Amino acid sequence: MTTKTTTTHFATQFSVLKPRSIVDLKNLEDEKQRQEEETQDLLLLSNDNQHVVVDQNANNNDDVDNIQNQPCRNVQPVSPYASSNKFTNVCSSKGGSQVLFATDEWFATADNLLQDGPPIFVDDLYCEEGKVMDGWETRRRREAGHDFCIIKLSERCQEIQALELDTAHFTGNHVPHISIQVADLSIQEEQSMVMGMPGVLERLLNKGKGIQGTGHTPQEVEQAEEACRQVEWKDLLPYTALNPGYENSRMHSFDVSSGTLLLSNMSGATHVRVNYYPDGGVARMRLWAPSAESLSSEHSQVAPVHKKKLYAPITTGKVCTVVAHSSQEIMPSRQDYEFPELSCDQQGGKGLACSNKHYGEPRQLIQPTLGKDMGDGWETARHPERPSILVKDPQTNLVDSDLMDWAILKLGSVALDGIHRIILDTKHFRGNYPESVCVEGCYAERGMTDDMVVCTEVGPQWFPLIHRTRMAPDSEHVFDRPLAQIANATRAITHVRVSIFPDGGISRVRIYGQGMDDTENIMRSNM
Repeated sequence: MTTKTTTTHFATQFSVLKPRSIVDLKNLEDEKQRQEEETQDLLLLSNDNQHVVVDQNANNNDDVDNIQNQPCRNVQPVSPYASSNKFTNVCSSKGGSQVLFATDEWFATADNLLQDGPPIFVDDLYCEEGKVMDGWETRRRREAGHDFCIIKLSERCQEIQALELDTAHFTGNHVPHISIQVADLSIQEEQSMVMGMPGVLERLLNKGKGIQGTGHTPQEVEQAEEACRQVEWKDLLPYTALNPGYENSRMHSFDVSSGTLLLSNMSGATHVRVNYYPDGGVARMRLWAPSAESLSSEHSQVAPVHKKKLYAPITTGKVCTVVAHSSQEIMPSRQDYEFPELSCDQQGGKGLACSNKHYGEPRQLIQPTLGKDMGDGWETARHPERPSILVKDPQTNLVDSDLMDWAILKLGSVALDGIHRIILDTKHFRGNYPESVCVEGCYAERGMTDDMVVCTEVGPQWFPLIHRTRMAPDSEHVFDRPLAQIANATRAITHVRVSIFPDGGISRVRIYGQGMDDTENIMRSNM
């Protein structure tokens, strides 16, 4: 029975020849001239992407042999996906993709798979390891197992449209069979995996590139295999035969429409594992995914990028209760509470003054709603006199500096019997929340102390409500009187002063207590 193989020709375009990073190509000008002359011939051969059917069992057929064995030109075939802005090659080194591990890189490093330019071949160019090849080529394997490499994609993709493999110039040394797997890893999963892989640090120090003429020992390969077993890999391209890298057989294209890619169980991809069976070379690999612009807004929200959990320098304990906005809990400020929010502008609260309002004003601290973004709060400029190197006080574990900014708020009515709850909210402030905060209170009797006087050094005496306390990003910090988390909790208060160390931003300040009429205020003191 006659077996037929269908190979697709791609139209070609001229690409500027670039020198290799490892070996200096001496005949670049001659090669570039030859490339220009052959481009027109190759365009005629491609015949507008028509399919050429080759009878592999044909005997004494000179025409077929000539087509099958035509050497590759140093010209990049045009991919139908590259000509559209609907798709992105997530296996492009230019885009940020990089190889994390490769079992063997004796003849040529795995980084070449990710190059955007055409694979270049120079007939008489050799190096210490042997023939110079532009792709990833491993040694003839003499140990158990098979070669593989791990690639980090330039971006997390939710879908994959197509996979292209180019075996250009690898004729007697191409990989006979290959499979491709994908993994969708969080930052923590990636870190755990690469920590178990030998040589990753050295590769990063070498600007993410492999070193030609090197390979891992069987023990190191098994160590890498064990690291890979710690994460879930899903098959994208099953065990598949590859053709040698002649001009008519070099390109291998697998896409969704052909059903050659296994996408039914794929939720996303951040990493790729390329499996050679057992060894050999491939010149280029391209993985085409829908670009961000081509995805609908609804679809793009299905699977968000994995993000590392924010570092929280303070958690719920004796000092206060800390609830992150990223948690699934109902935020404390959104729950009913037995006492009114006296600082709220709807209760008559006011933002009077502050030391710095570069990015926001105190009046934004007293809104009843949650902050809509980072601009919906009070944020100061970075303190120009902050230390060049921060040092912590070993007793308090806080930065050893008194530099701070302050804001003064007036309550809507006097908290005559003191404060029952305080909430300090750093919502949206993830990289610019204060290191620490302290809250003070004062009592200004009506008719005796003007609001503006309260904001000066000759105003009433301030006393602590919350001692200087560490803050966490994007969280509500709840201080409750019944839990003894508020100092001087029973003293009458008309104003509060919030001090942030050394600078930064807060979204909301909420002061809860029982308000009293002004007629009663005049009869009481703050003692």
